Order: sequence, then C-alpha cells, then structure tokens
Amino acid sequence: MAKGLQSMDRNRLALGGIALAAVFFVALNVLSNALFTGVRLDLTEDSRFTVSPGTEEVLRGIGEPVALRLYISKQIEDLGPFYAGHAARVGELLDTYAELSSGKVRVERYDPQPFSPEEDLAVADGLQGIPLGNAGTQVFFGLAGRNSTDDTQSIPYLAPERANFLEYDLTQLVFDLANPDKPVVALIGDLPLQGSQLTQFQPWAVMDPIRQAFDLRSVYGEVDRIDEDVEILLLAQPTQLSERTLYAIDQFVLGGGRVLAFVDPLAESMAPAQPGAPPPGSAVEALAPLLEAWGVEIAGDKVVGDFLAAIQVRANHNGRQVVTHFLPWIDVGADQLDPEDVVTGSLQQINLRSAGAIRVAEASPVTLEPLIVSSEEALEIDASRLRGIPDPVGILNESMPTGEVYTLAARVAGPVESAFPDGPPEAVEDEAVRGAHRTRSDGPANLILVADADLLADRNWIQSGSLLGQGYSLPIANNGDFVVNALDNLRGSEALIALRGRGFAQRPFEVIEAMTVEAETRYRAAEQNLLAEIAETQTKIRALQQEEQESGLLPGSEQQETIEAFRTEMIAQRRQLRDVQLALREDVEALATRVRFLNIWAMPILIGLIALGLALLRHRRAARFQATAGA
Repeated sequence: MAKGLQSMDRNRLALGGIALAAVFFVALNVLSNALFTGVRLDLTEDSRFTVSPGTEEVLRGIGEPVALRLYISKQIEDLGPFYAGHAARVGELLDTYAELSSGKVRVERYDPQPFSPEEDLAVADGLQGIPLGNAGTQVFFGLAGRNSTDDTQSIPYLAPERANFLEYDLTQLVFDLANPDKPVVALIGDLPLQGSQLTQFQPWAVMDPIRQAFDLRSVYGEVDRIDEDVEILLLAQPTQLSERTLYAIDQFVLGGGRVLAFVDPLAESMAPAQPGAPPPGSAVEALAPLLEAWGVEIAGDKVVGDFLAAIQVRANHNGRQVVTHFLPWIDVGADQLDPEDVVTGSLQQINLRSAGAIRVAEASPVTLEPLIVSSEEALEIDASRLRGIPDPVGILNESMPTGEVYTLAARVAGPVESAFPDGPPEAVEDEAVRGAHRTRSDGPANLILVADADLLADRNWIQSGSLLGQGYSLPIANNGDFVVNALDNLRGSEALIALRGRGFAQRPFEVIEAMTVEAETRYRAAEQNLLAEIAETQTKIRALQQEEQESGLLPGSEQQETIEAFRTEMIAQRRQLRDVQLALREDVEALATRVRFLNIWAMPILIGLIALGLALLRHRRAARFQATAGA
C-alpha cells in the first residue's frame, strides 16, 4: 500500500513539474516580449536583418517629414509563406525607420481590396497589381512616398526576389524624398546606355539607379565648356571627341571637376552588328591626350586575362563542344577589391569582360590607388585575338601567368597638367572660355578610372525574369552598385554606400571553382596531347581509305591489318581521353559526395547517436537505482 502511495506521489509530482514548466515558459515569453521588444539576434553572414549605420545616418538627417504608404493586400498570404514572411519583414523594417527618424518618417498601411478607394489610391500612386487566380483579381504589394513639397517616389512591386536588397531600396526611396535636389551628372560617351534598336531602346539597368540618385544630363556634339552646375562628368567609352570637347573636359578637371571614366581597350558591348562591319573607334585613342596629361596609361591593344577569376564558357574546339575557362572574362571577388575604400569596401563581386590594365606613366607626379585588381595568376592578351570569333581553348593553352597584379580600376591622385599647355585650340571661339584657361589643376585631381566599359552592360550583371506576370531584374554581381558608389563618393556622399551589396543573389562555390581550375591546369596538357594523337590517327586512317578508293582495288590483308591497328590504337586513345576527362571532375565529385553526406545524413546520424547515448545512460541509471533499492 505504501509503495502504491509512493508511486502516486511521484506521478503527481511529475505532472506538477510539467504544469509548472508550462507556466514558466509562458511567463518567460510574455516577459521577454515586454522587455526585449525589437531586439533581434542577426546571425546572417551579411547582417541582412540589421539596420546599417548608413540607414541610421539617413534617417537621423531627415529635415522634413516623409509620408510612406504601404500597400499590402490581405490576399498576399494566399501566395504562400514566401510572400507572407517578406511582407512581415517589410512592415517591421518600416516601423524601425519611423522609430529611428524620431517620427519624421510616417508609415500608413492600406489593404487595397478590389474596387475599393484604397485600390484606386494604390493605382494613383503608381503601384502594379499582381494577378491572383483566373478571375482577374489583382493584389498589391508596394510602397509609395511623398515629402513636404509633394515630390513622390514609389516602389511599384516589393518583389520577394529582391529581399537581399530591401533595406537599400527603402532607404534610397526615403533619401530621395528627403533630398529632392539631386546633383547634376553630365554624360559623354558612345555606349548605348539609353538602349539601341536591338533592345527596342530599353535603357540599360545601370541607368535606373543613376537617375534615382542624380540629375543625369547627356552631352551631345561639340562643346566649349561643361556647364557650371555639373558636379560630376561620366565618360562612358567616348570614341569620337573633337578638340573642343577634349578641351572642355580638360578644363573641367583642372577646375576641380570630378570624373568617372570608363575607358575600355575592347568594348565588346559596342561590337558591330554586322560581321563585316568595321569595329567602333577606340576610347583609349580618343582620350589619349587627356590620359597623357593625367599621367596614366592604358594599352589600347591589350586586355587582361586571369586564370583564377576566369569564368567557364562553352566553346567549339576541334569540331566538338567543350566547357573551358575564357581568360579575358573575369568575375572579380571581394579579395580583389579594395576593402578599405568606401567605393568597393562593401561589395562582393564585380564582373568584367576584356578589361585593360591601368599604369602610371613614367615620371608622372600622380599615384594610382587601385580599386579593382587582377590576381597574380594573370597576364595581358592581344586584343586582336578576341575580335570576331575568339578561341577560348587556344587562348588558354597558349597563355602563362606573369605573376604581375594588374590594376583594372583606380583612383588617380595628385596634381595634373593641361593637355593644352599652349592655350585653347583655335576651334574654341568663346572669349570667356579662352580667357579662363588653366594650365594646371587647382589642387589634387579627383578622378576614378575604369579600364572596362562592358561591366555596365545588363548581360554581365543582371538576371531578368517574370513571376506572376510581373517582370523583375535581379543583380548577380555588384556592377551597378560600384558605379553608383563611385558617383556618390565623387559628390562627397557616403551615407548610402554601405548599403549597396550587403545581400547578394548569387554565391559561387569558391572551393569547387578553385578545384576545377587546378584540375584543368593539371590535366590540360595530357588532354591536348591525346586529342592531337587521336586527330593524327584519324588522318592516317582517312589517308589509307582514300588510297583504296583512288586505286579501285580491294584492300590487301596487310593494309587491312594496318587500318585495324590504327582503329584499335584510336579506341585506346579515346579510352585514355575519357579517363583524363573523368579525372578533371574526380575531386569535385568527391567533394560533392561529402557535402551531400553532411547535408543529408550527418545530422540525423548525430542526433541518433546522441539519443542512443542518452538511452544507454538512462538504462544504466535505472539499473543502478534498482540494484540500490534491492540492496
């Protein structure tokens, strides 16, 4: 009887402990929600859920109120947890903005139901409806803003695919509304940034963030001077410049004007549309007088190739399709970007295509502060080898790294001389311009020089798609961020720079890529030797068969044996070639197997072992307790 009561007491005690634990758990949650509201632990690599110092600076610097209207249809949850989670994050982030701005940012929330006044307001604010189902119903998920002077900005569709860039998009919108007067940027160049007939005159994606942050003004024809209200000059691969325009650029720099110049020895984005058409002019030649005056050099007939940063492409080699590295097309990672410079410090990857190398001219007083560099496994390649239809395999086989690190983009620091030391050219007739001639810069030059223009082209950094009838463009590299960072830095604004490139859509498998490059380097010679031997054997077989056809005689046994021997040899060579090509992937496949094992089986096995260990420990304790009770 006493033993039964003792067992019942233990059961009651266990139930009471469980109830007490439940009460304690609920109380702890209520207490933590009250004491730690808004506190989060962000363990993501890029701190994507933490408001950056740049955003805090923008929000604390707001002088006039900014009203934001957040439109989220209730039916957005029907699209799945992906949308619901993103909508919750948008709302939380905007609440944080309102708090950090001390109430200067006001957030209004609307649920635009079909045929409601809220839906009319969303359409009037420029939002795009998302089709839901087949009944023609549309839902809204966007943001509109207005400042005290009735300037408006909007994000028509808060695409979840841009979740990594959400903070930048929101902060840029608030910044634009709080600072409606944009600095003027003058554009001179021949790149089809505004679009071309081939793209139905759709502007390149890089133009959108530039126009959001700056008052962009295109300069056409010949000019004697750059307008006085222009703060920054953007040179985008100018290939035809008159003496008058060269002089205007020269005097703009000497007067303290700031320049971002893209000067590419081989701009593939300007390739002629017709195969036989002449190539476009050279920006290196067009800007040669200015580059010389600035004390820098860019070889007009050389491009940089990089064994470590080269991307893989499909190419036709010896009559078959192969996958190989194309040395002049490089994706530069964070270790090749200056981490200390505000322009590149927050960026992760920039994709360049056939970039040139920048050097300081002999006896030049300026210095280069590199922003983007190659690895040590790089070399210079004749630009002529890339015109027409290049041979990636041939370039790879005939190239050897020099061990030199090449500068692909840099700041030019120091005083510069005029490219027109004897005065303005005769073509300049404006007496006011002639009378204000400068022969030397007033202070250190403020130039950023980039030896690649193809990084601006959409195909090199933008992935476009469509979701639920809405198009979106997703950056796969920080090319656009680099351009706007450089312009922001030249104007003296750094608040938004730290936001760009924090989240990144594409994360390459760096270890696998490095292993692939190493394996290709190791086995490339053996593969090429075997391909040459197979081609030679095939030539011998064809020669013997041609002799048979020309003679009209049946082949003798000796000749037939020779052909069969050649075929046997060719089969053996093909087997060796397959073994070599298999070896190219051996290490990568082994790594993939290990990763799959760790992802799929390692954790269940670990949990199983822990559970088994706990069960054994519990069994031993029970056995020890029973032995003690029996004693």
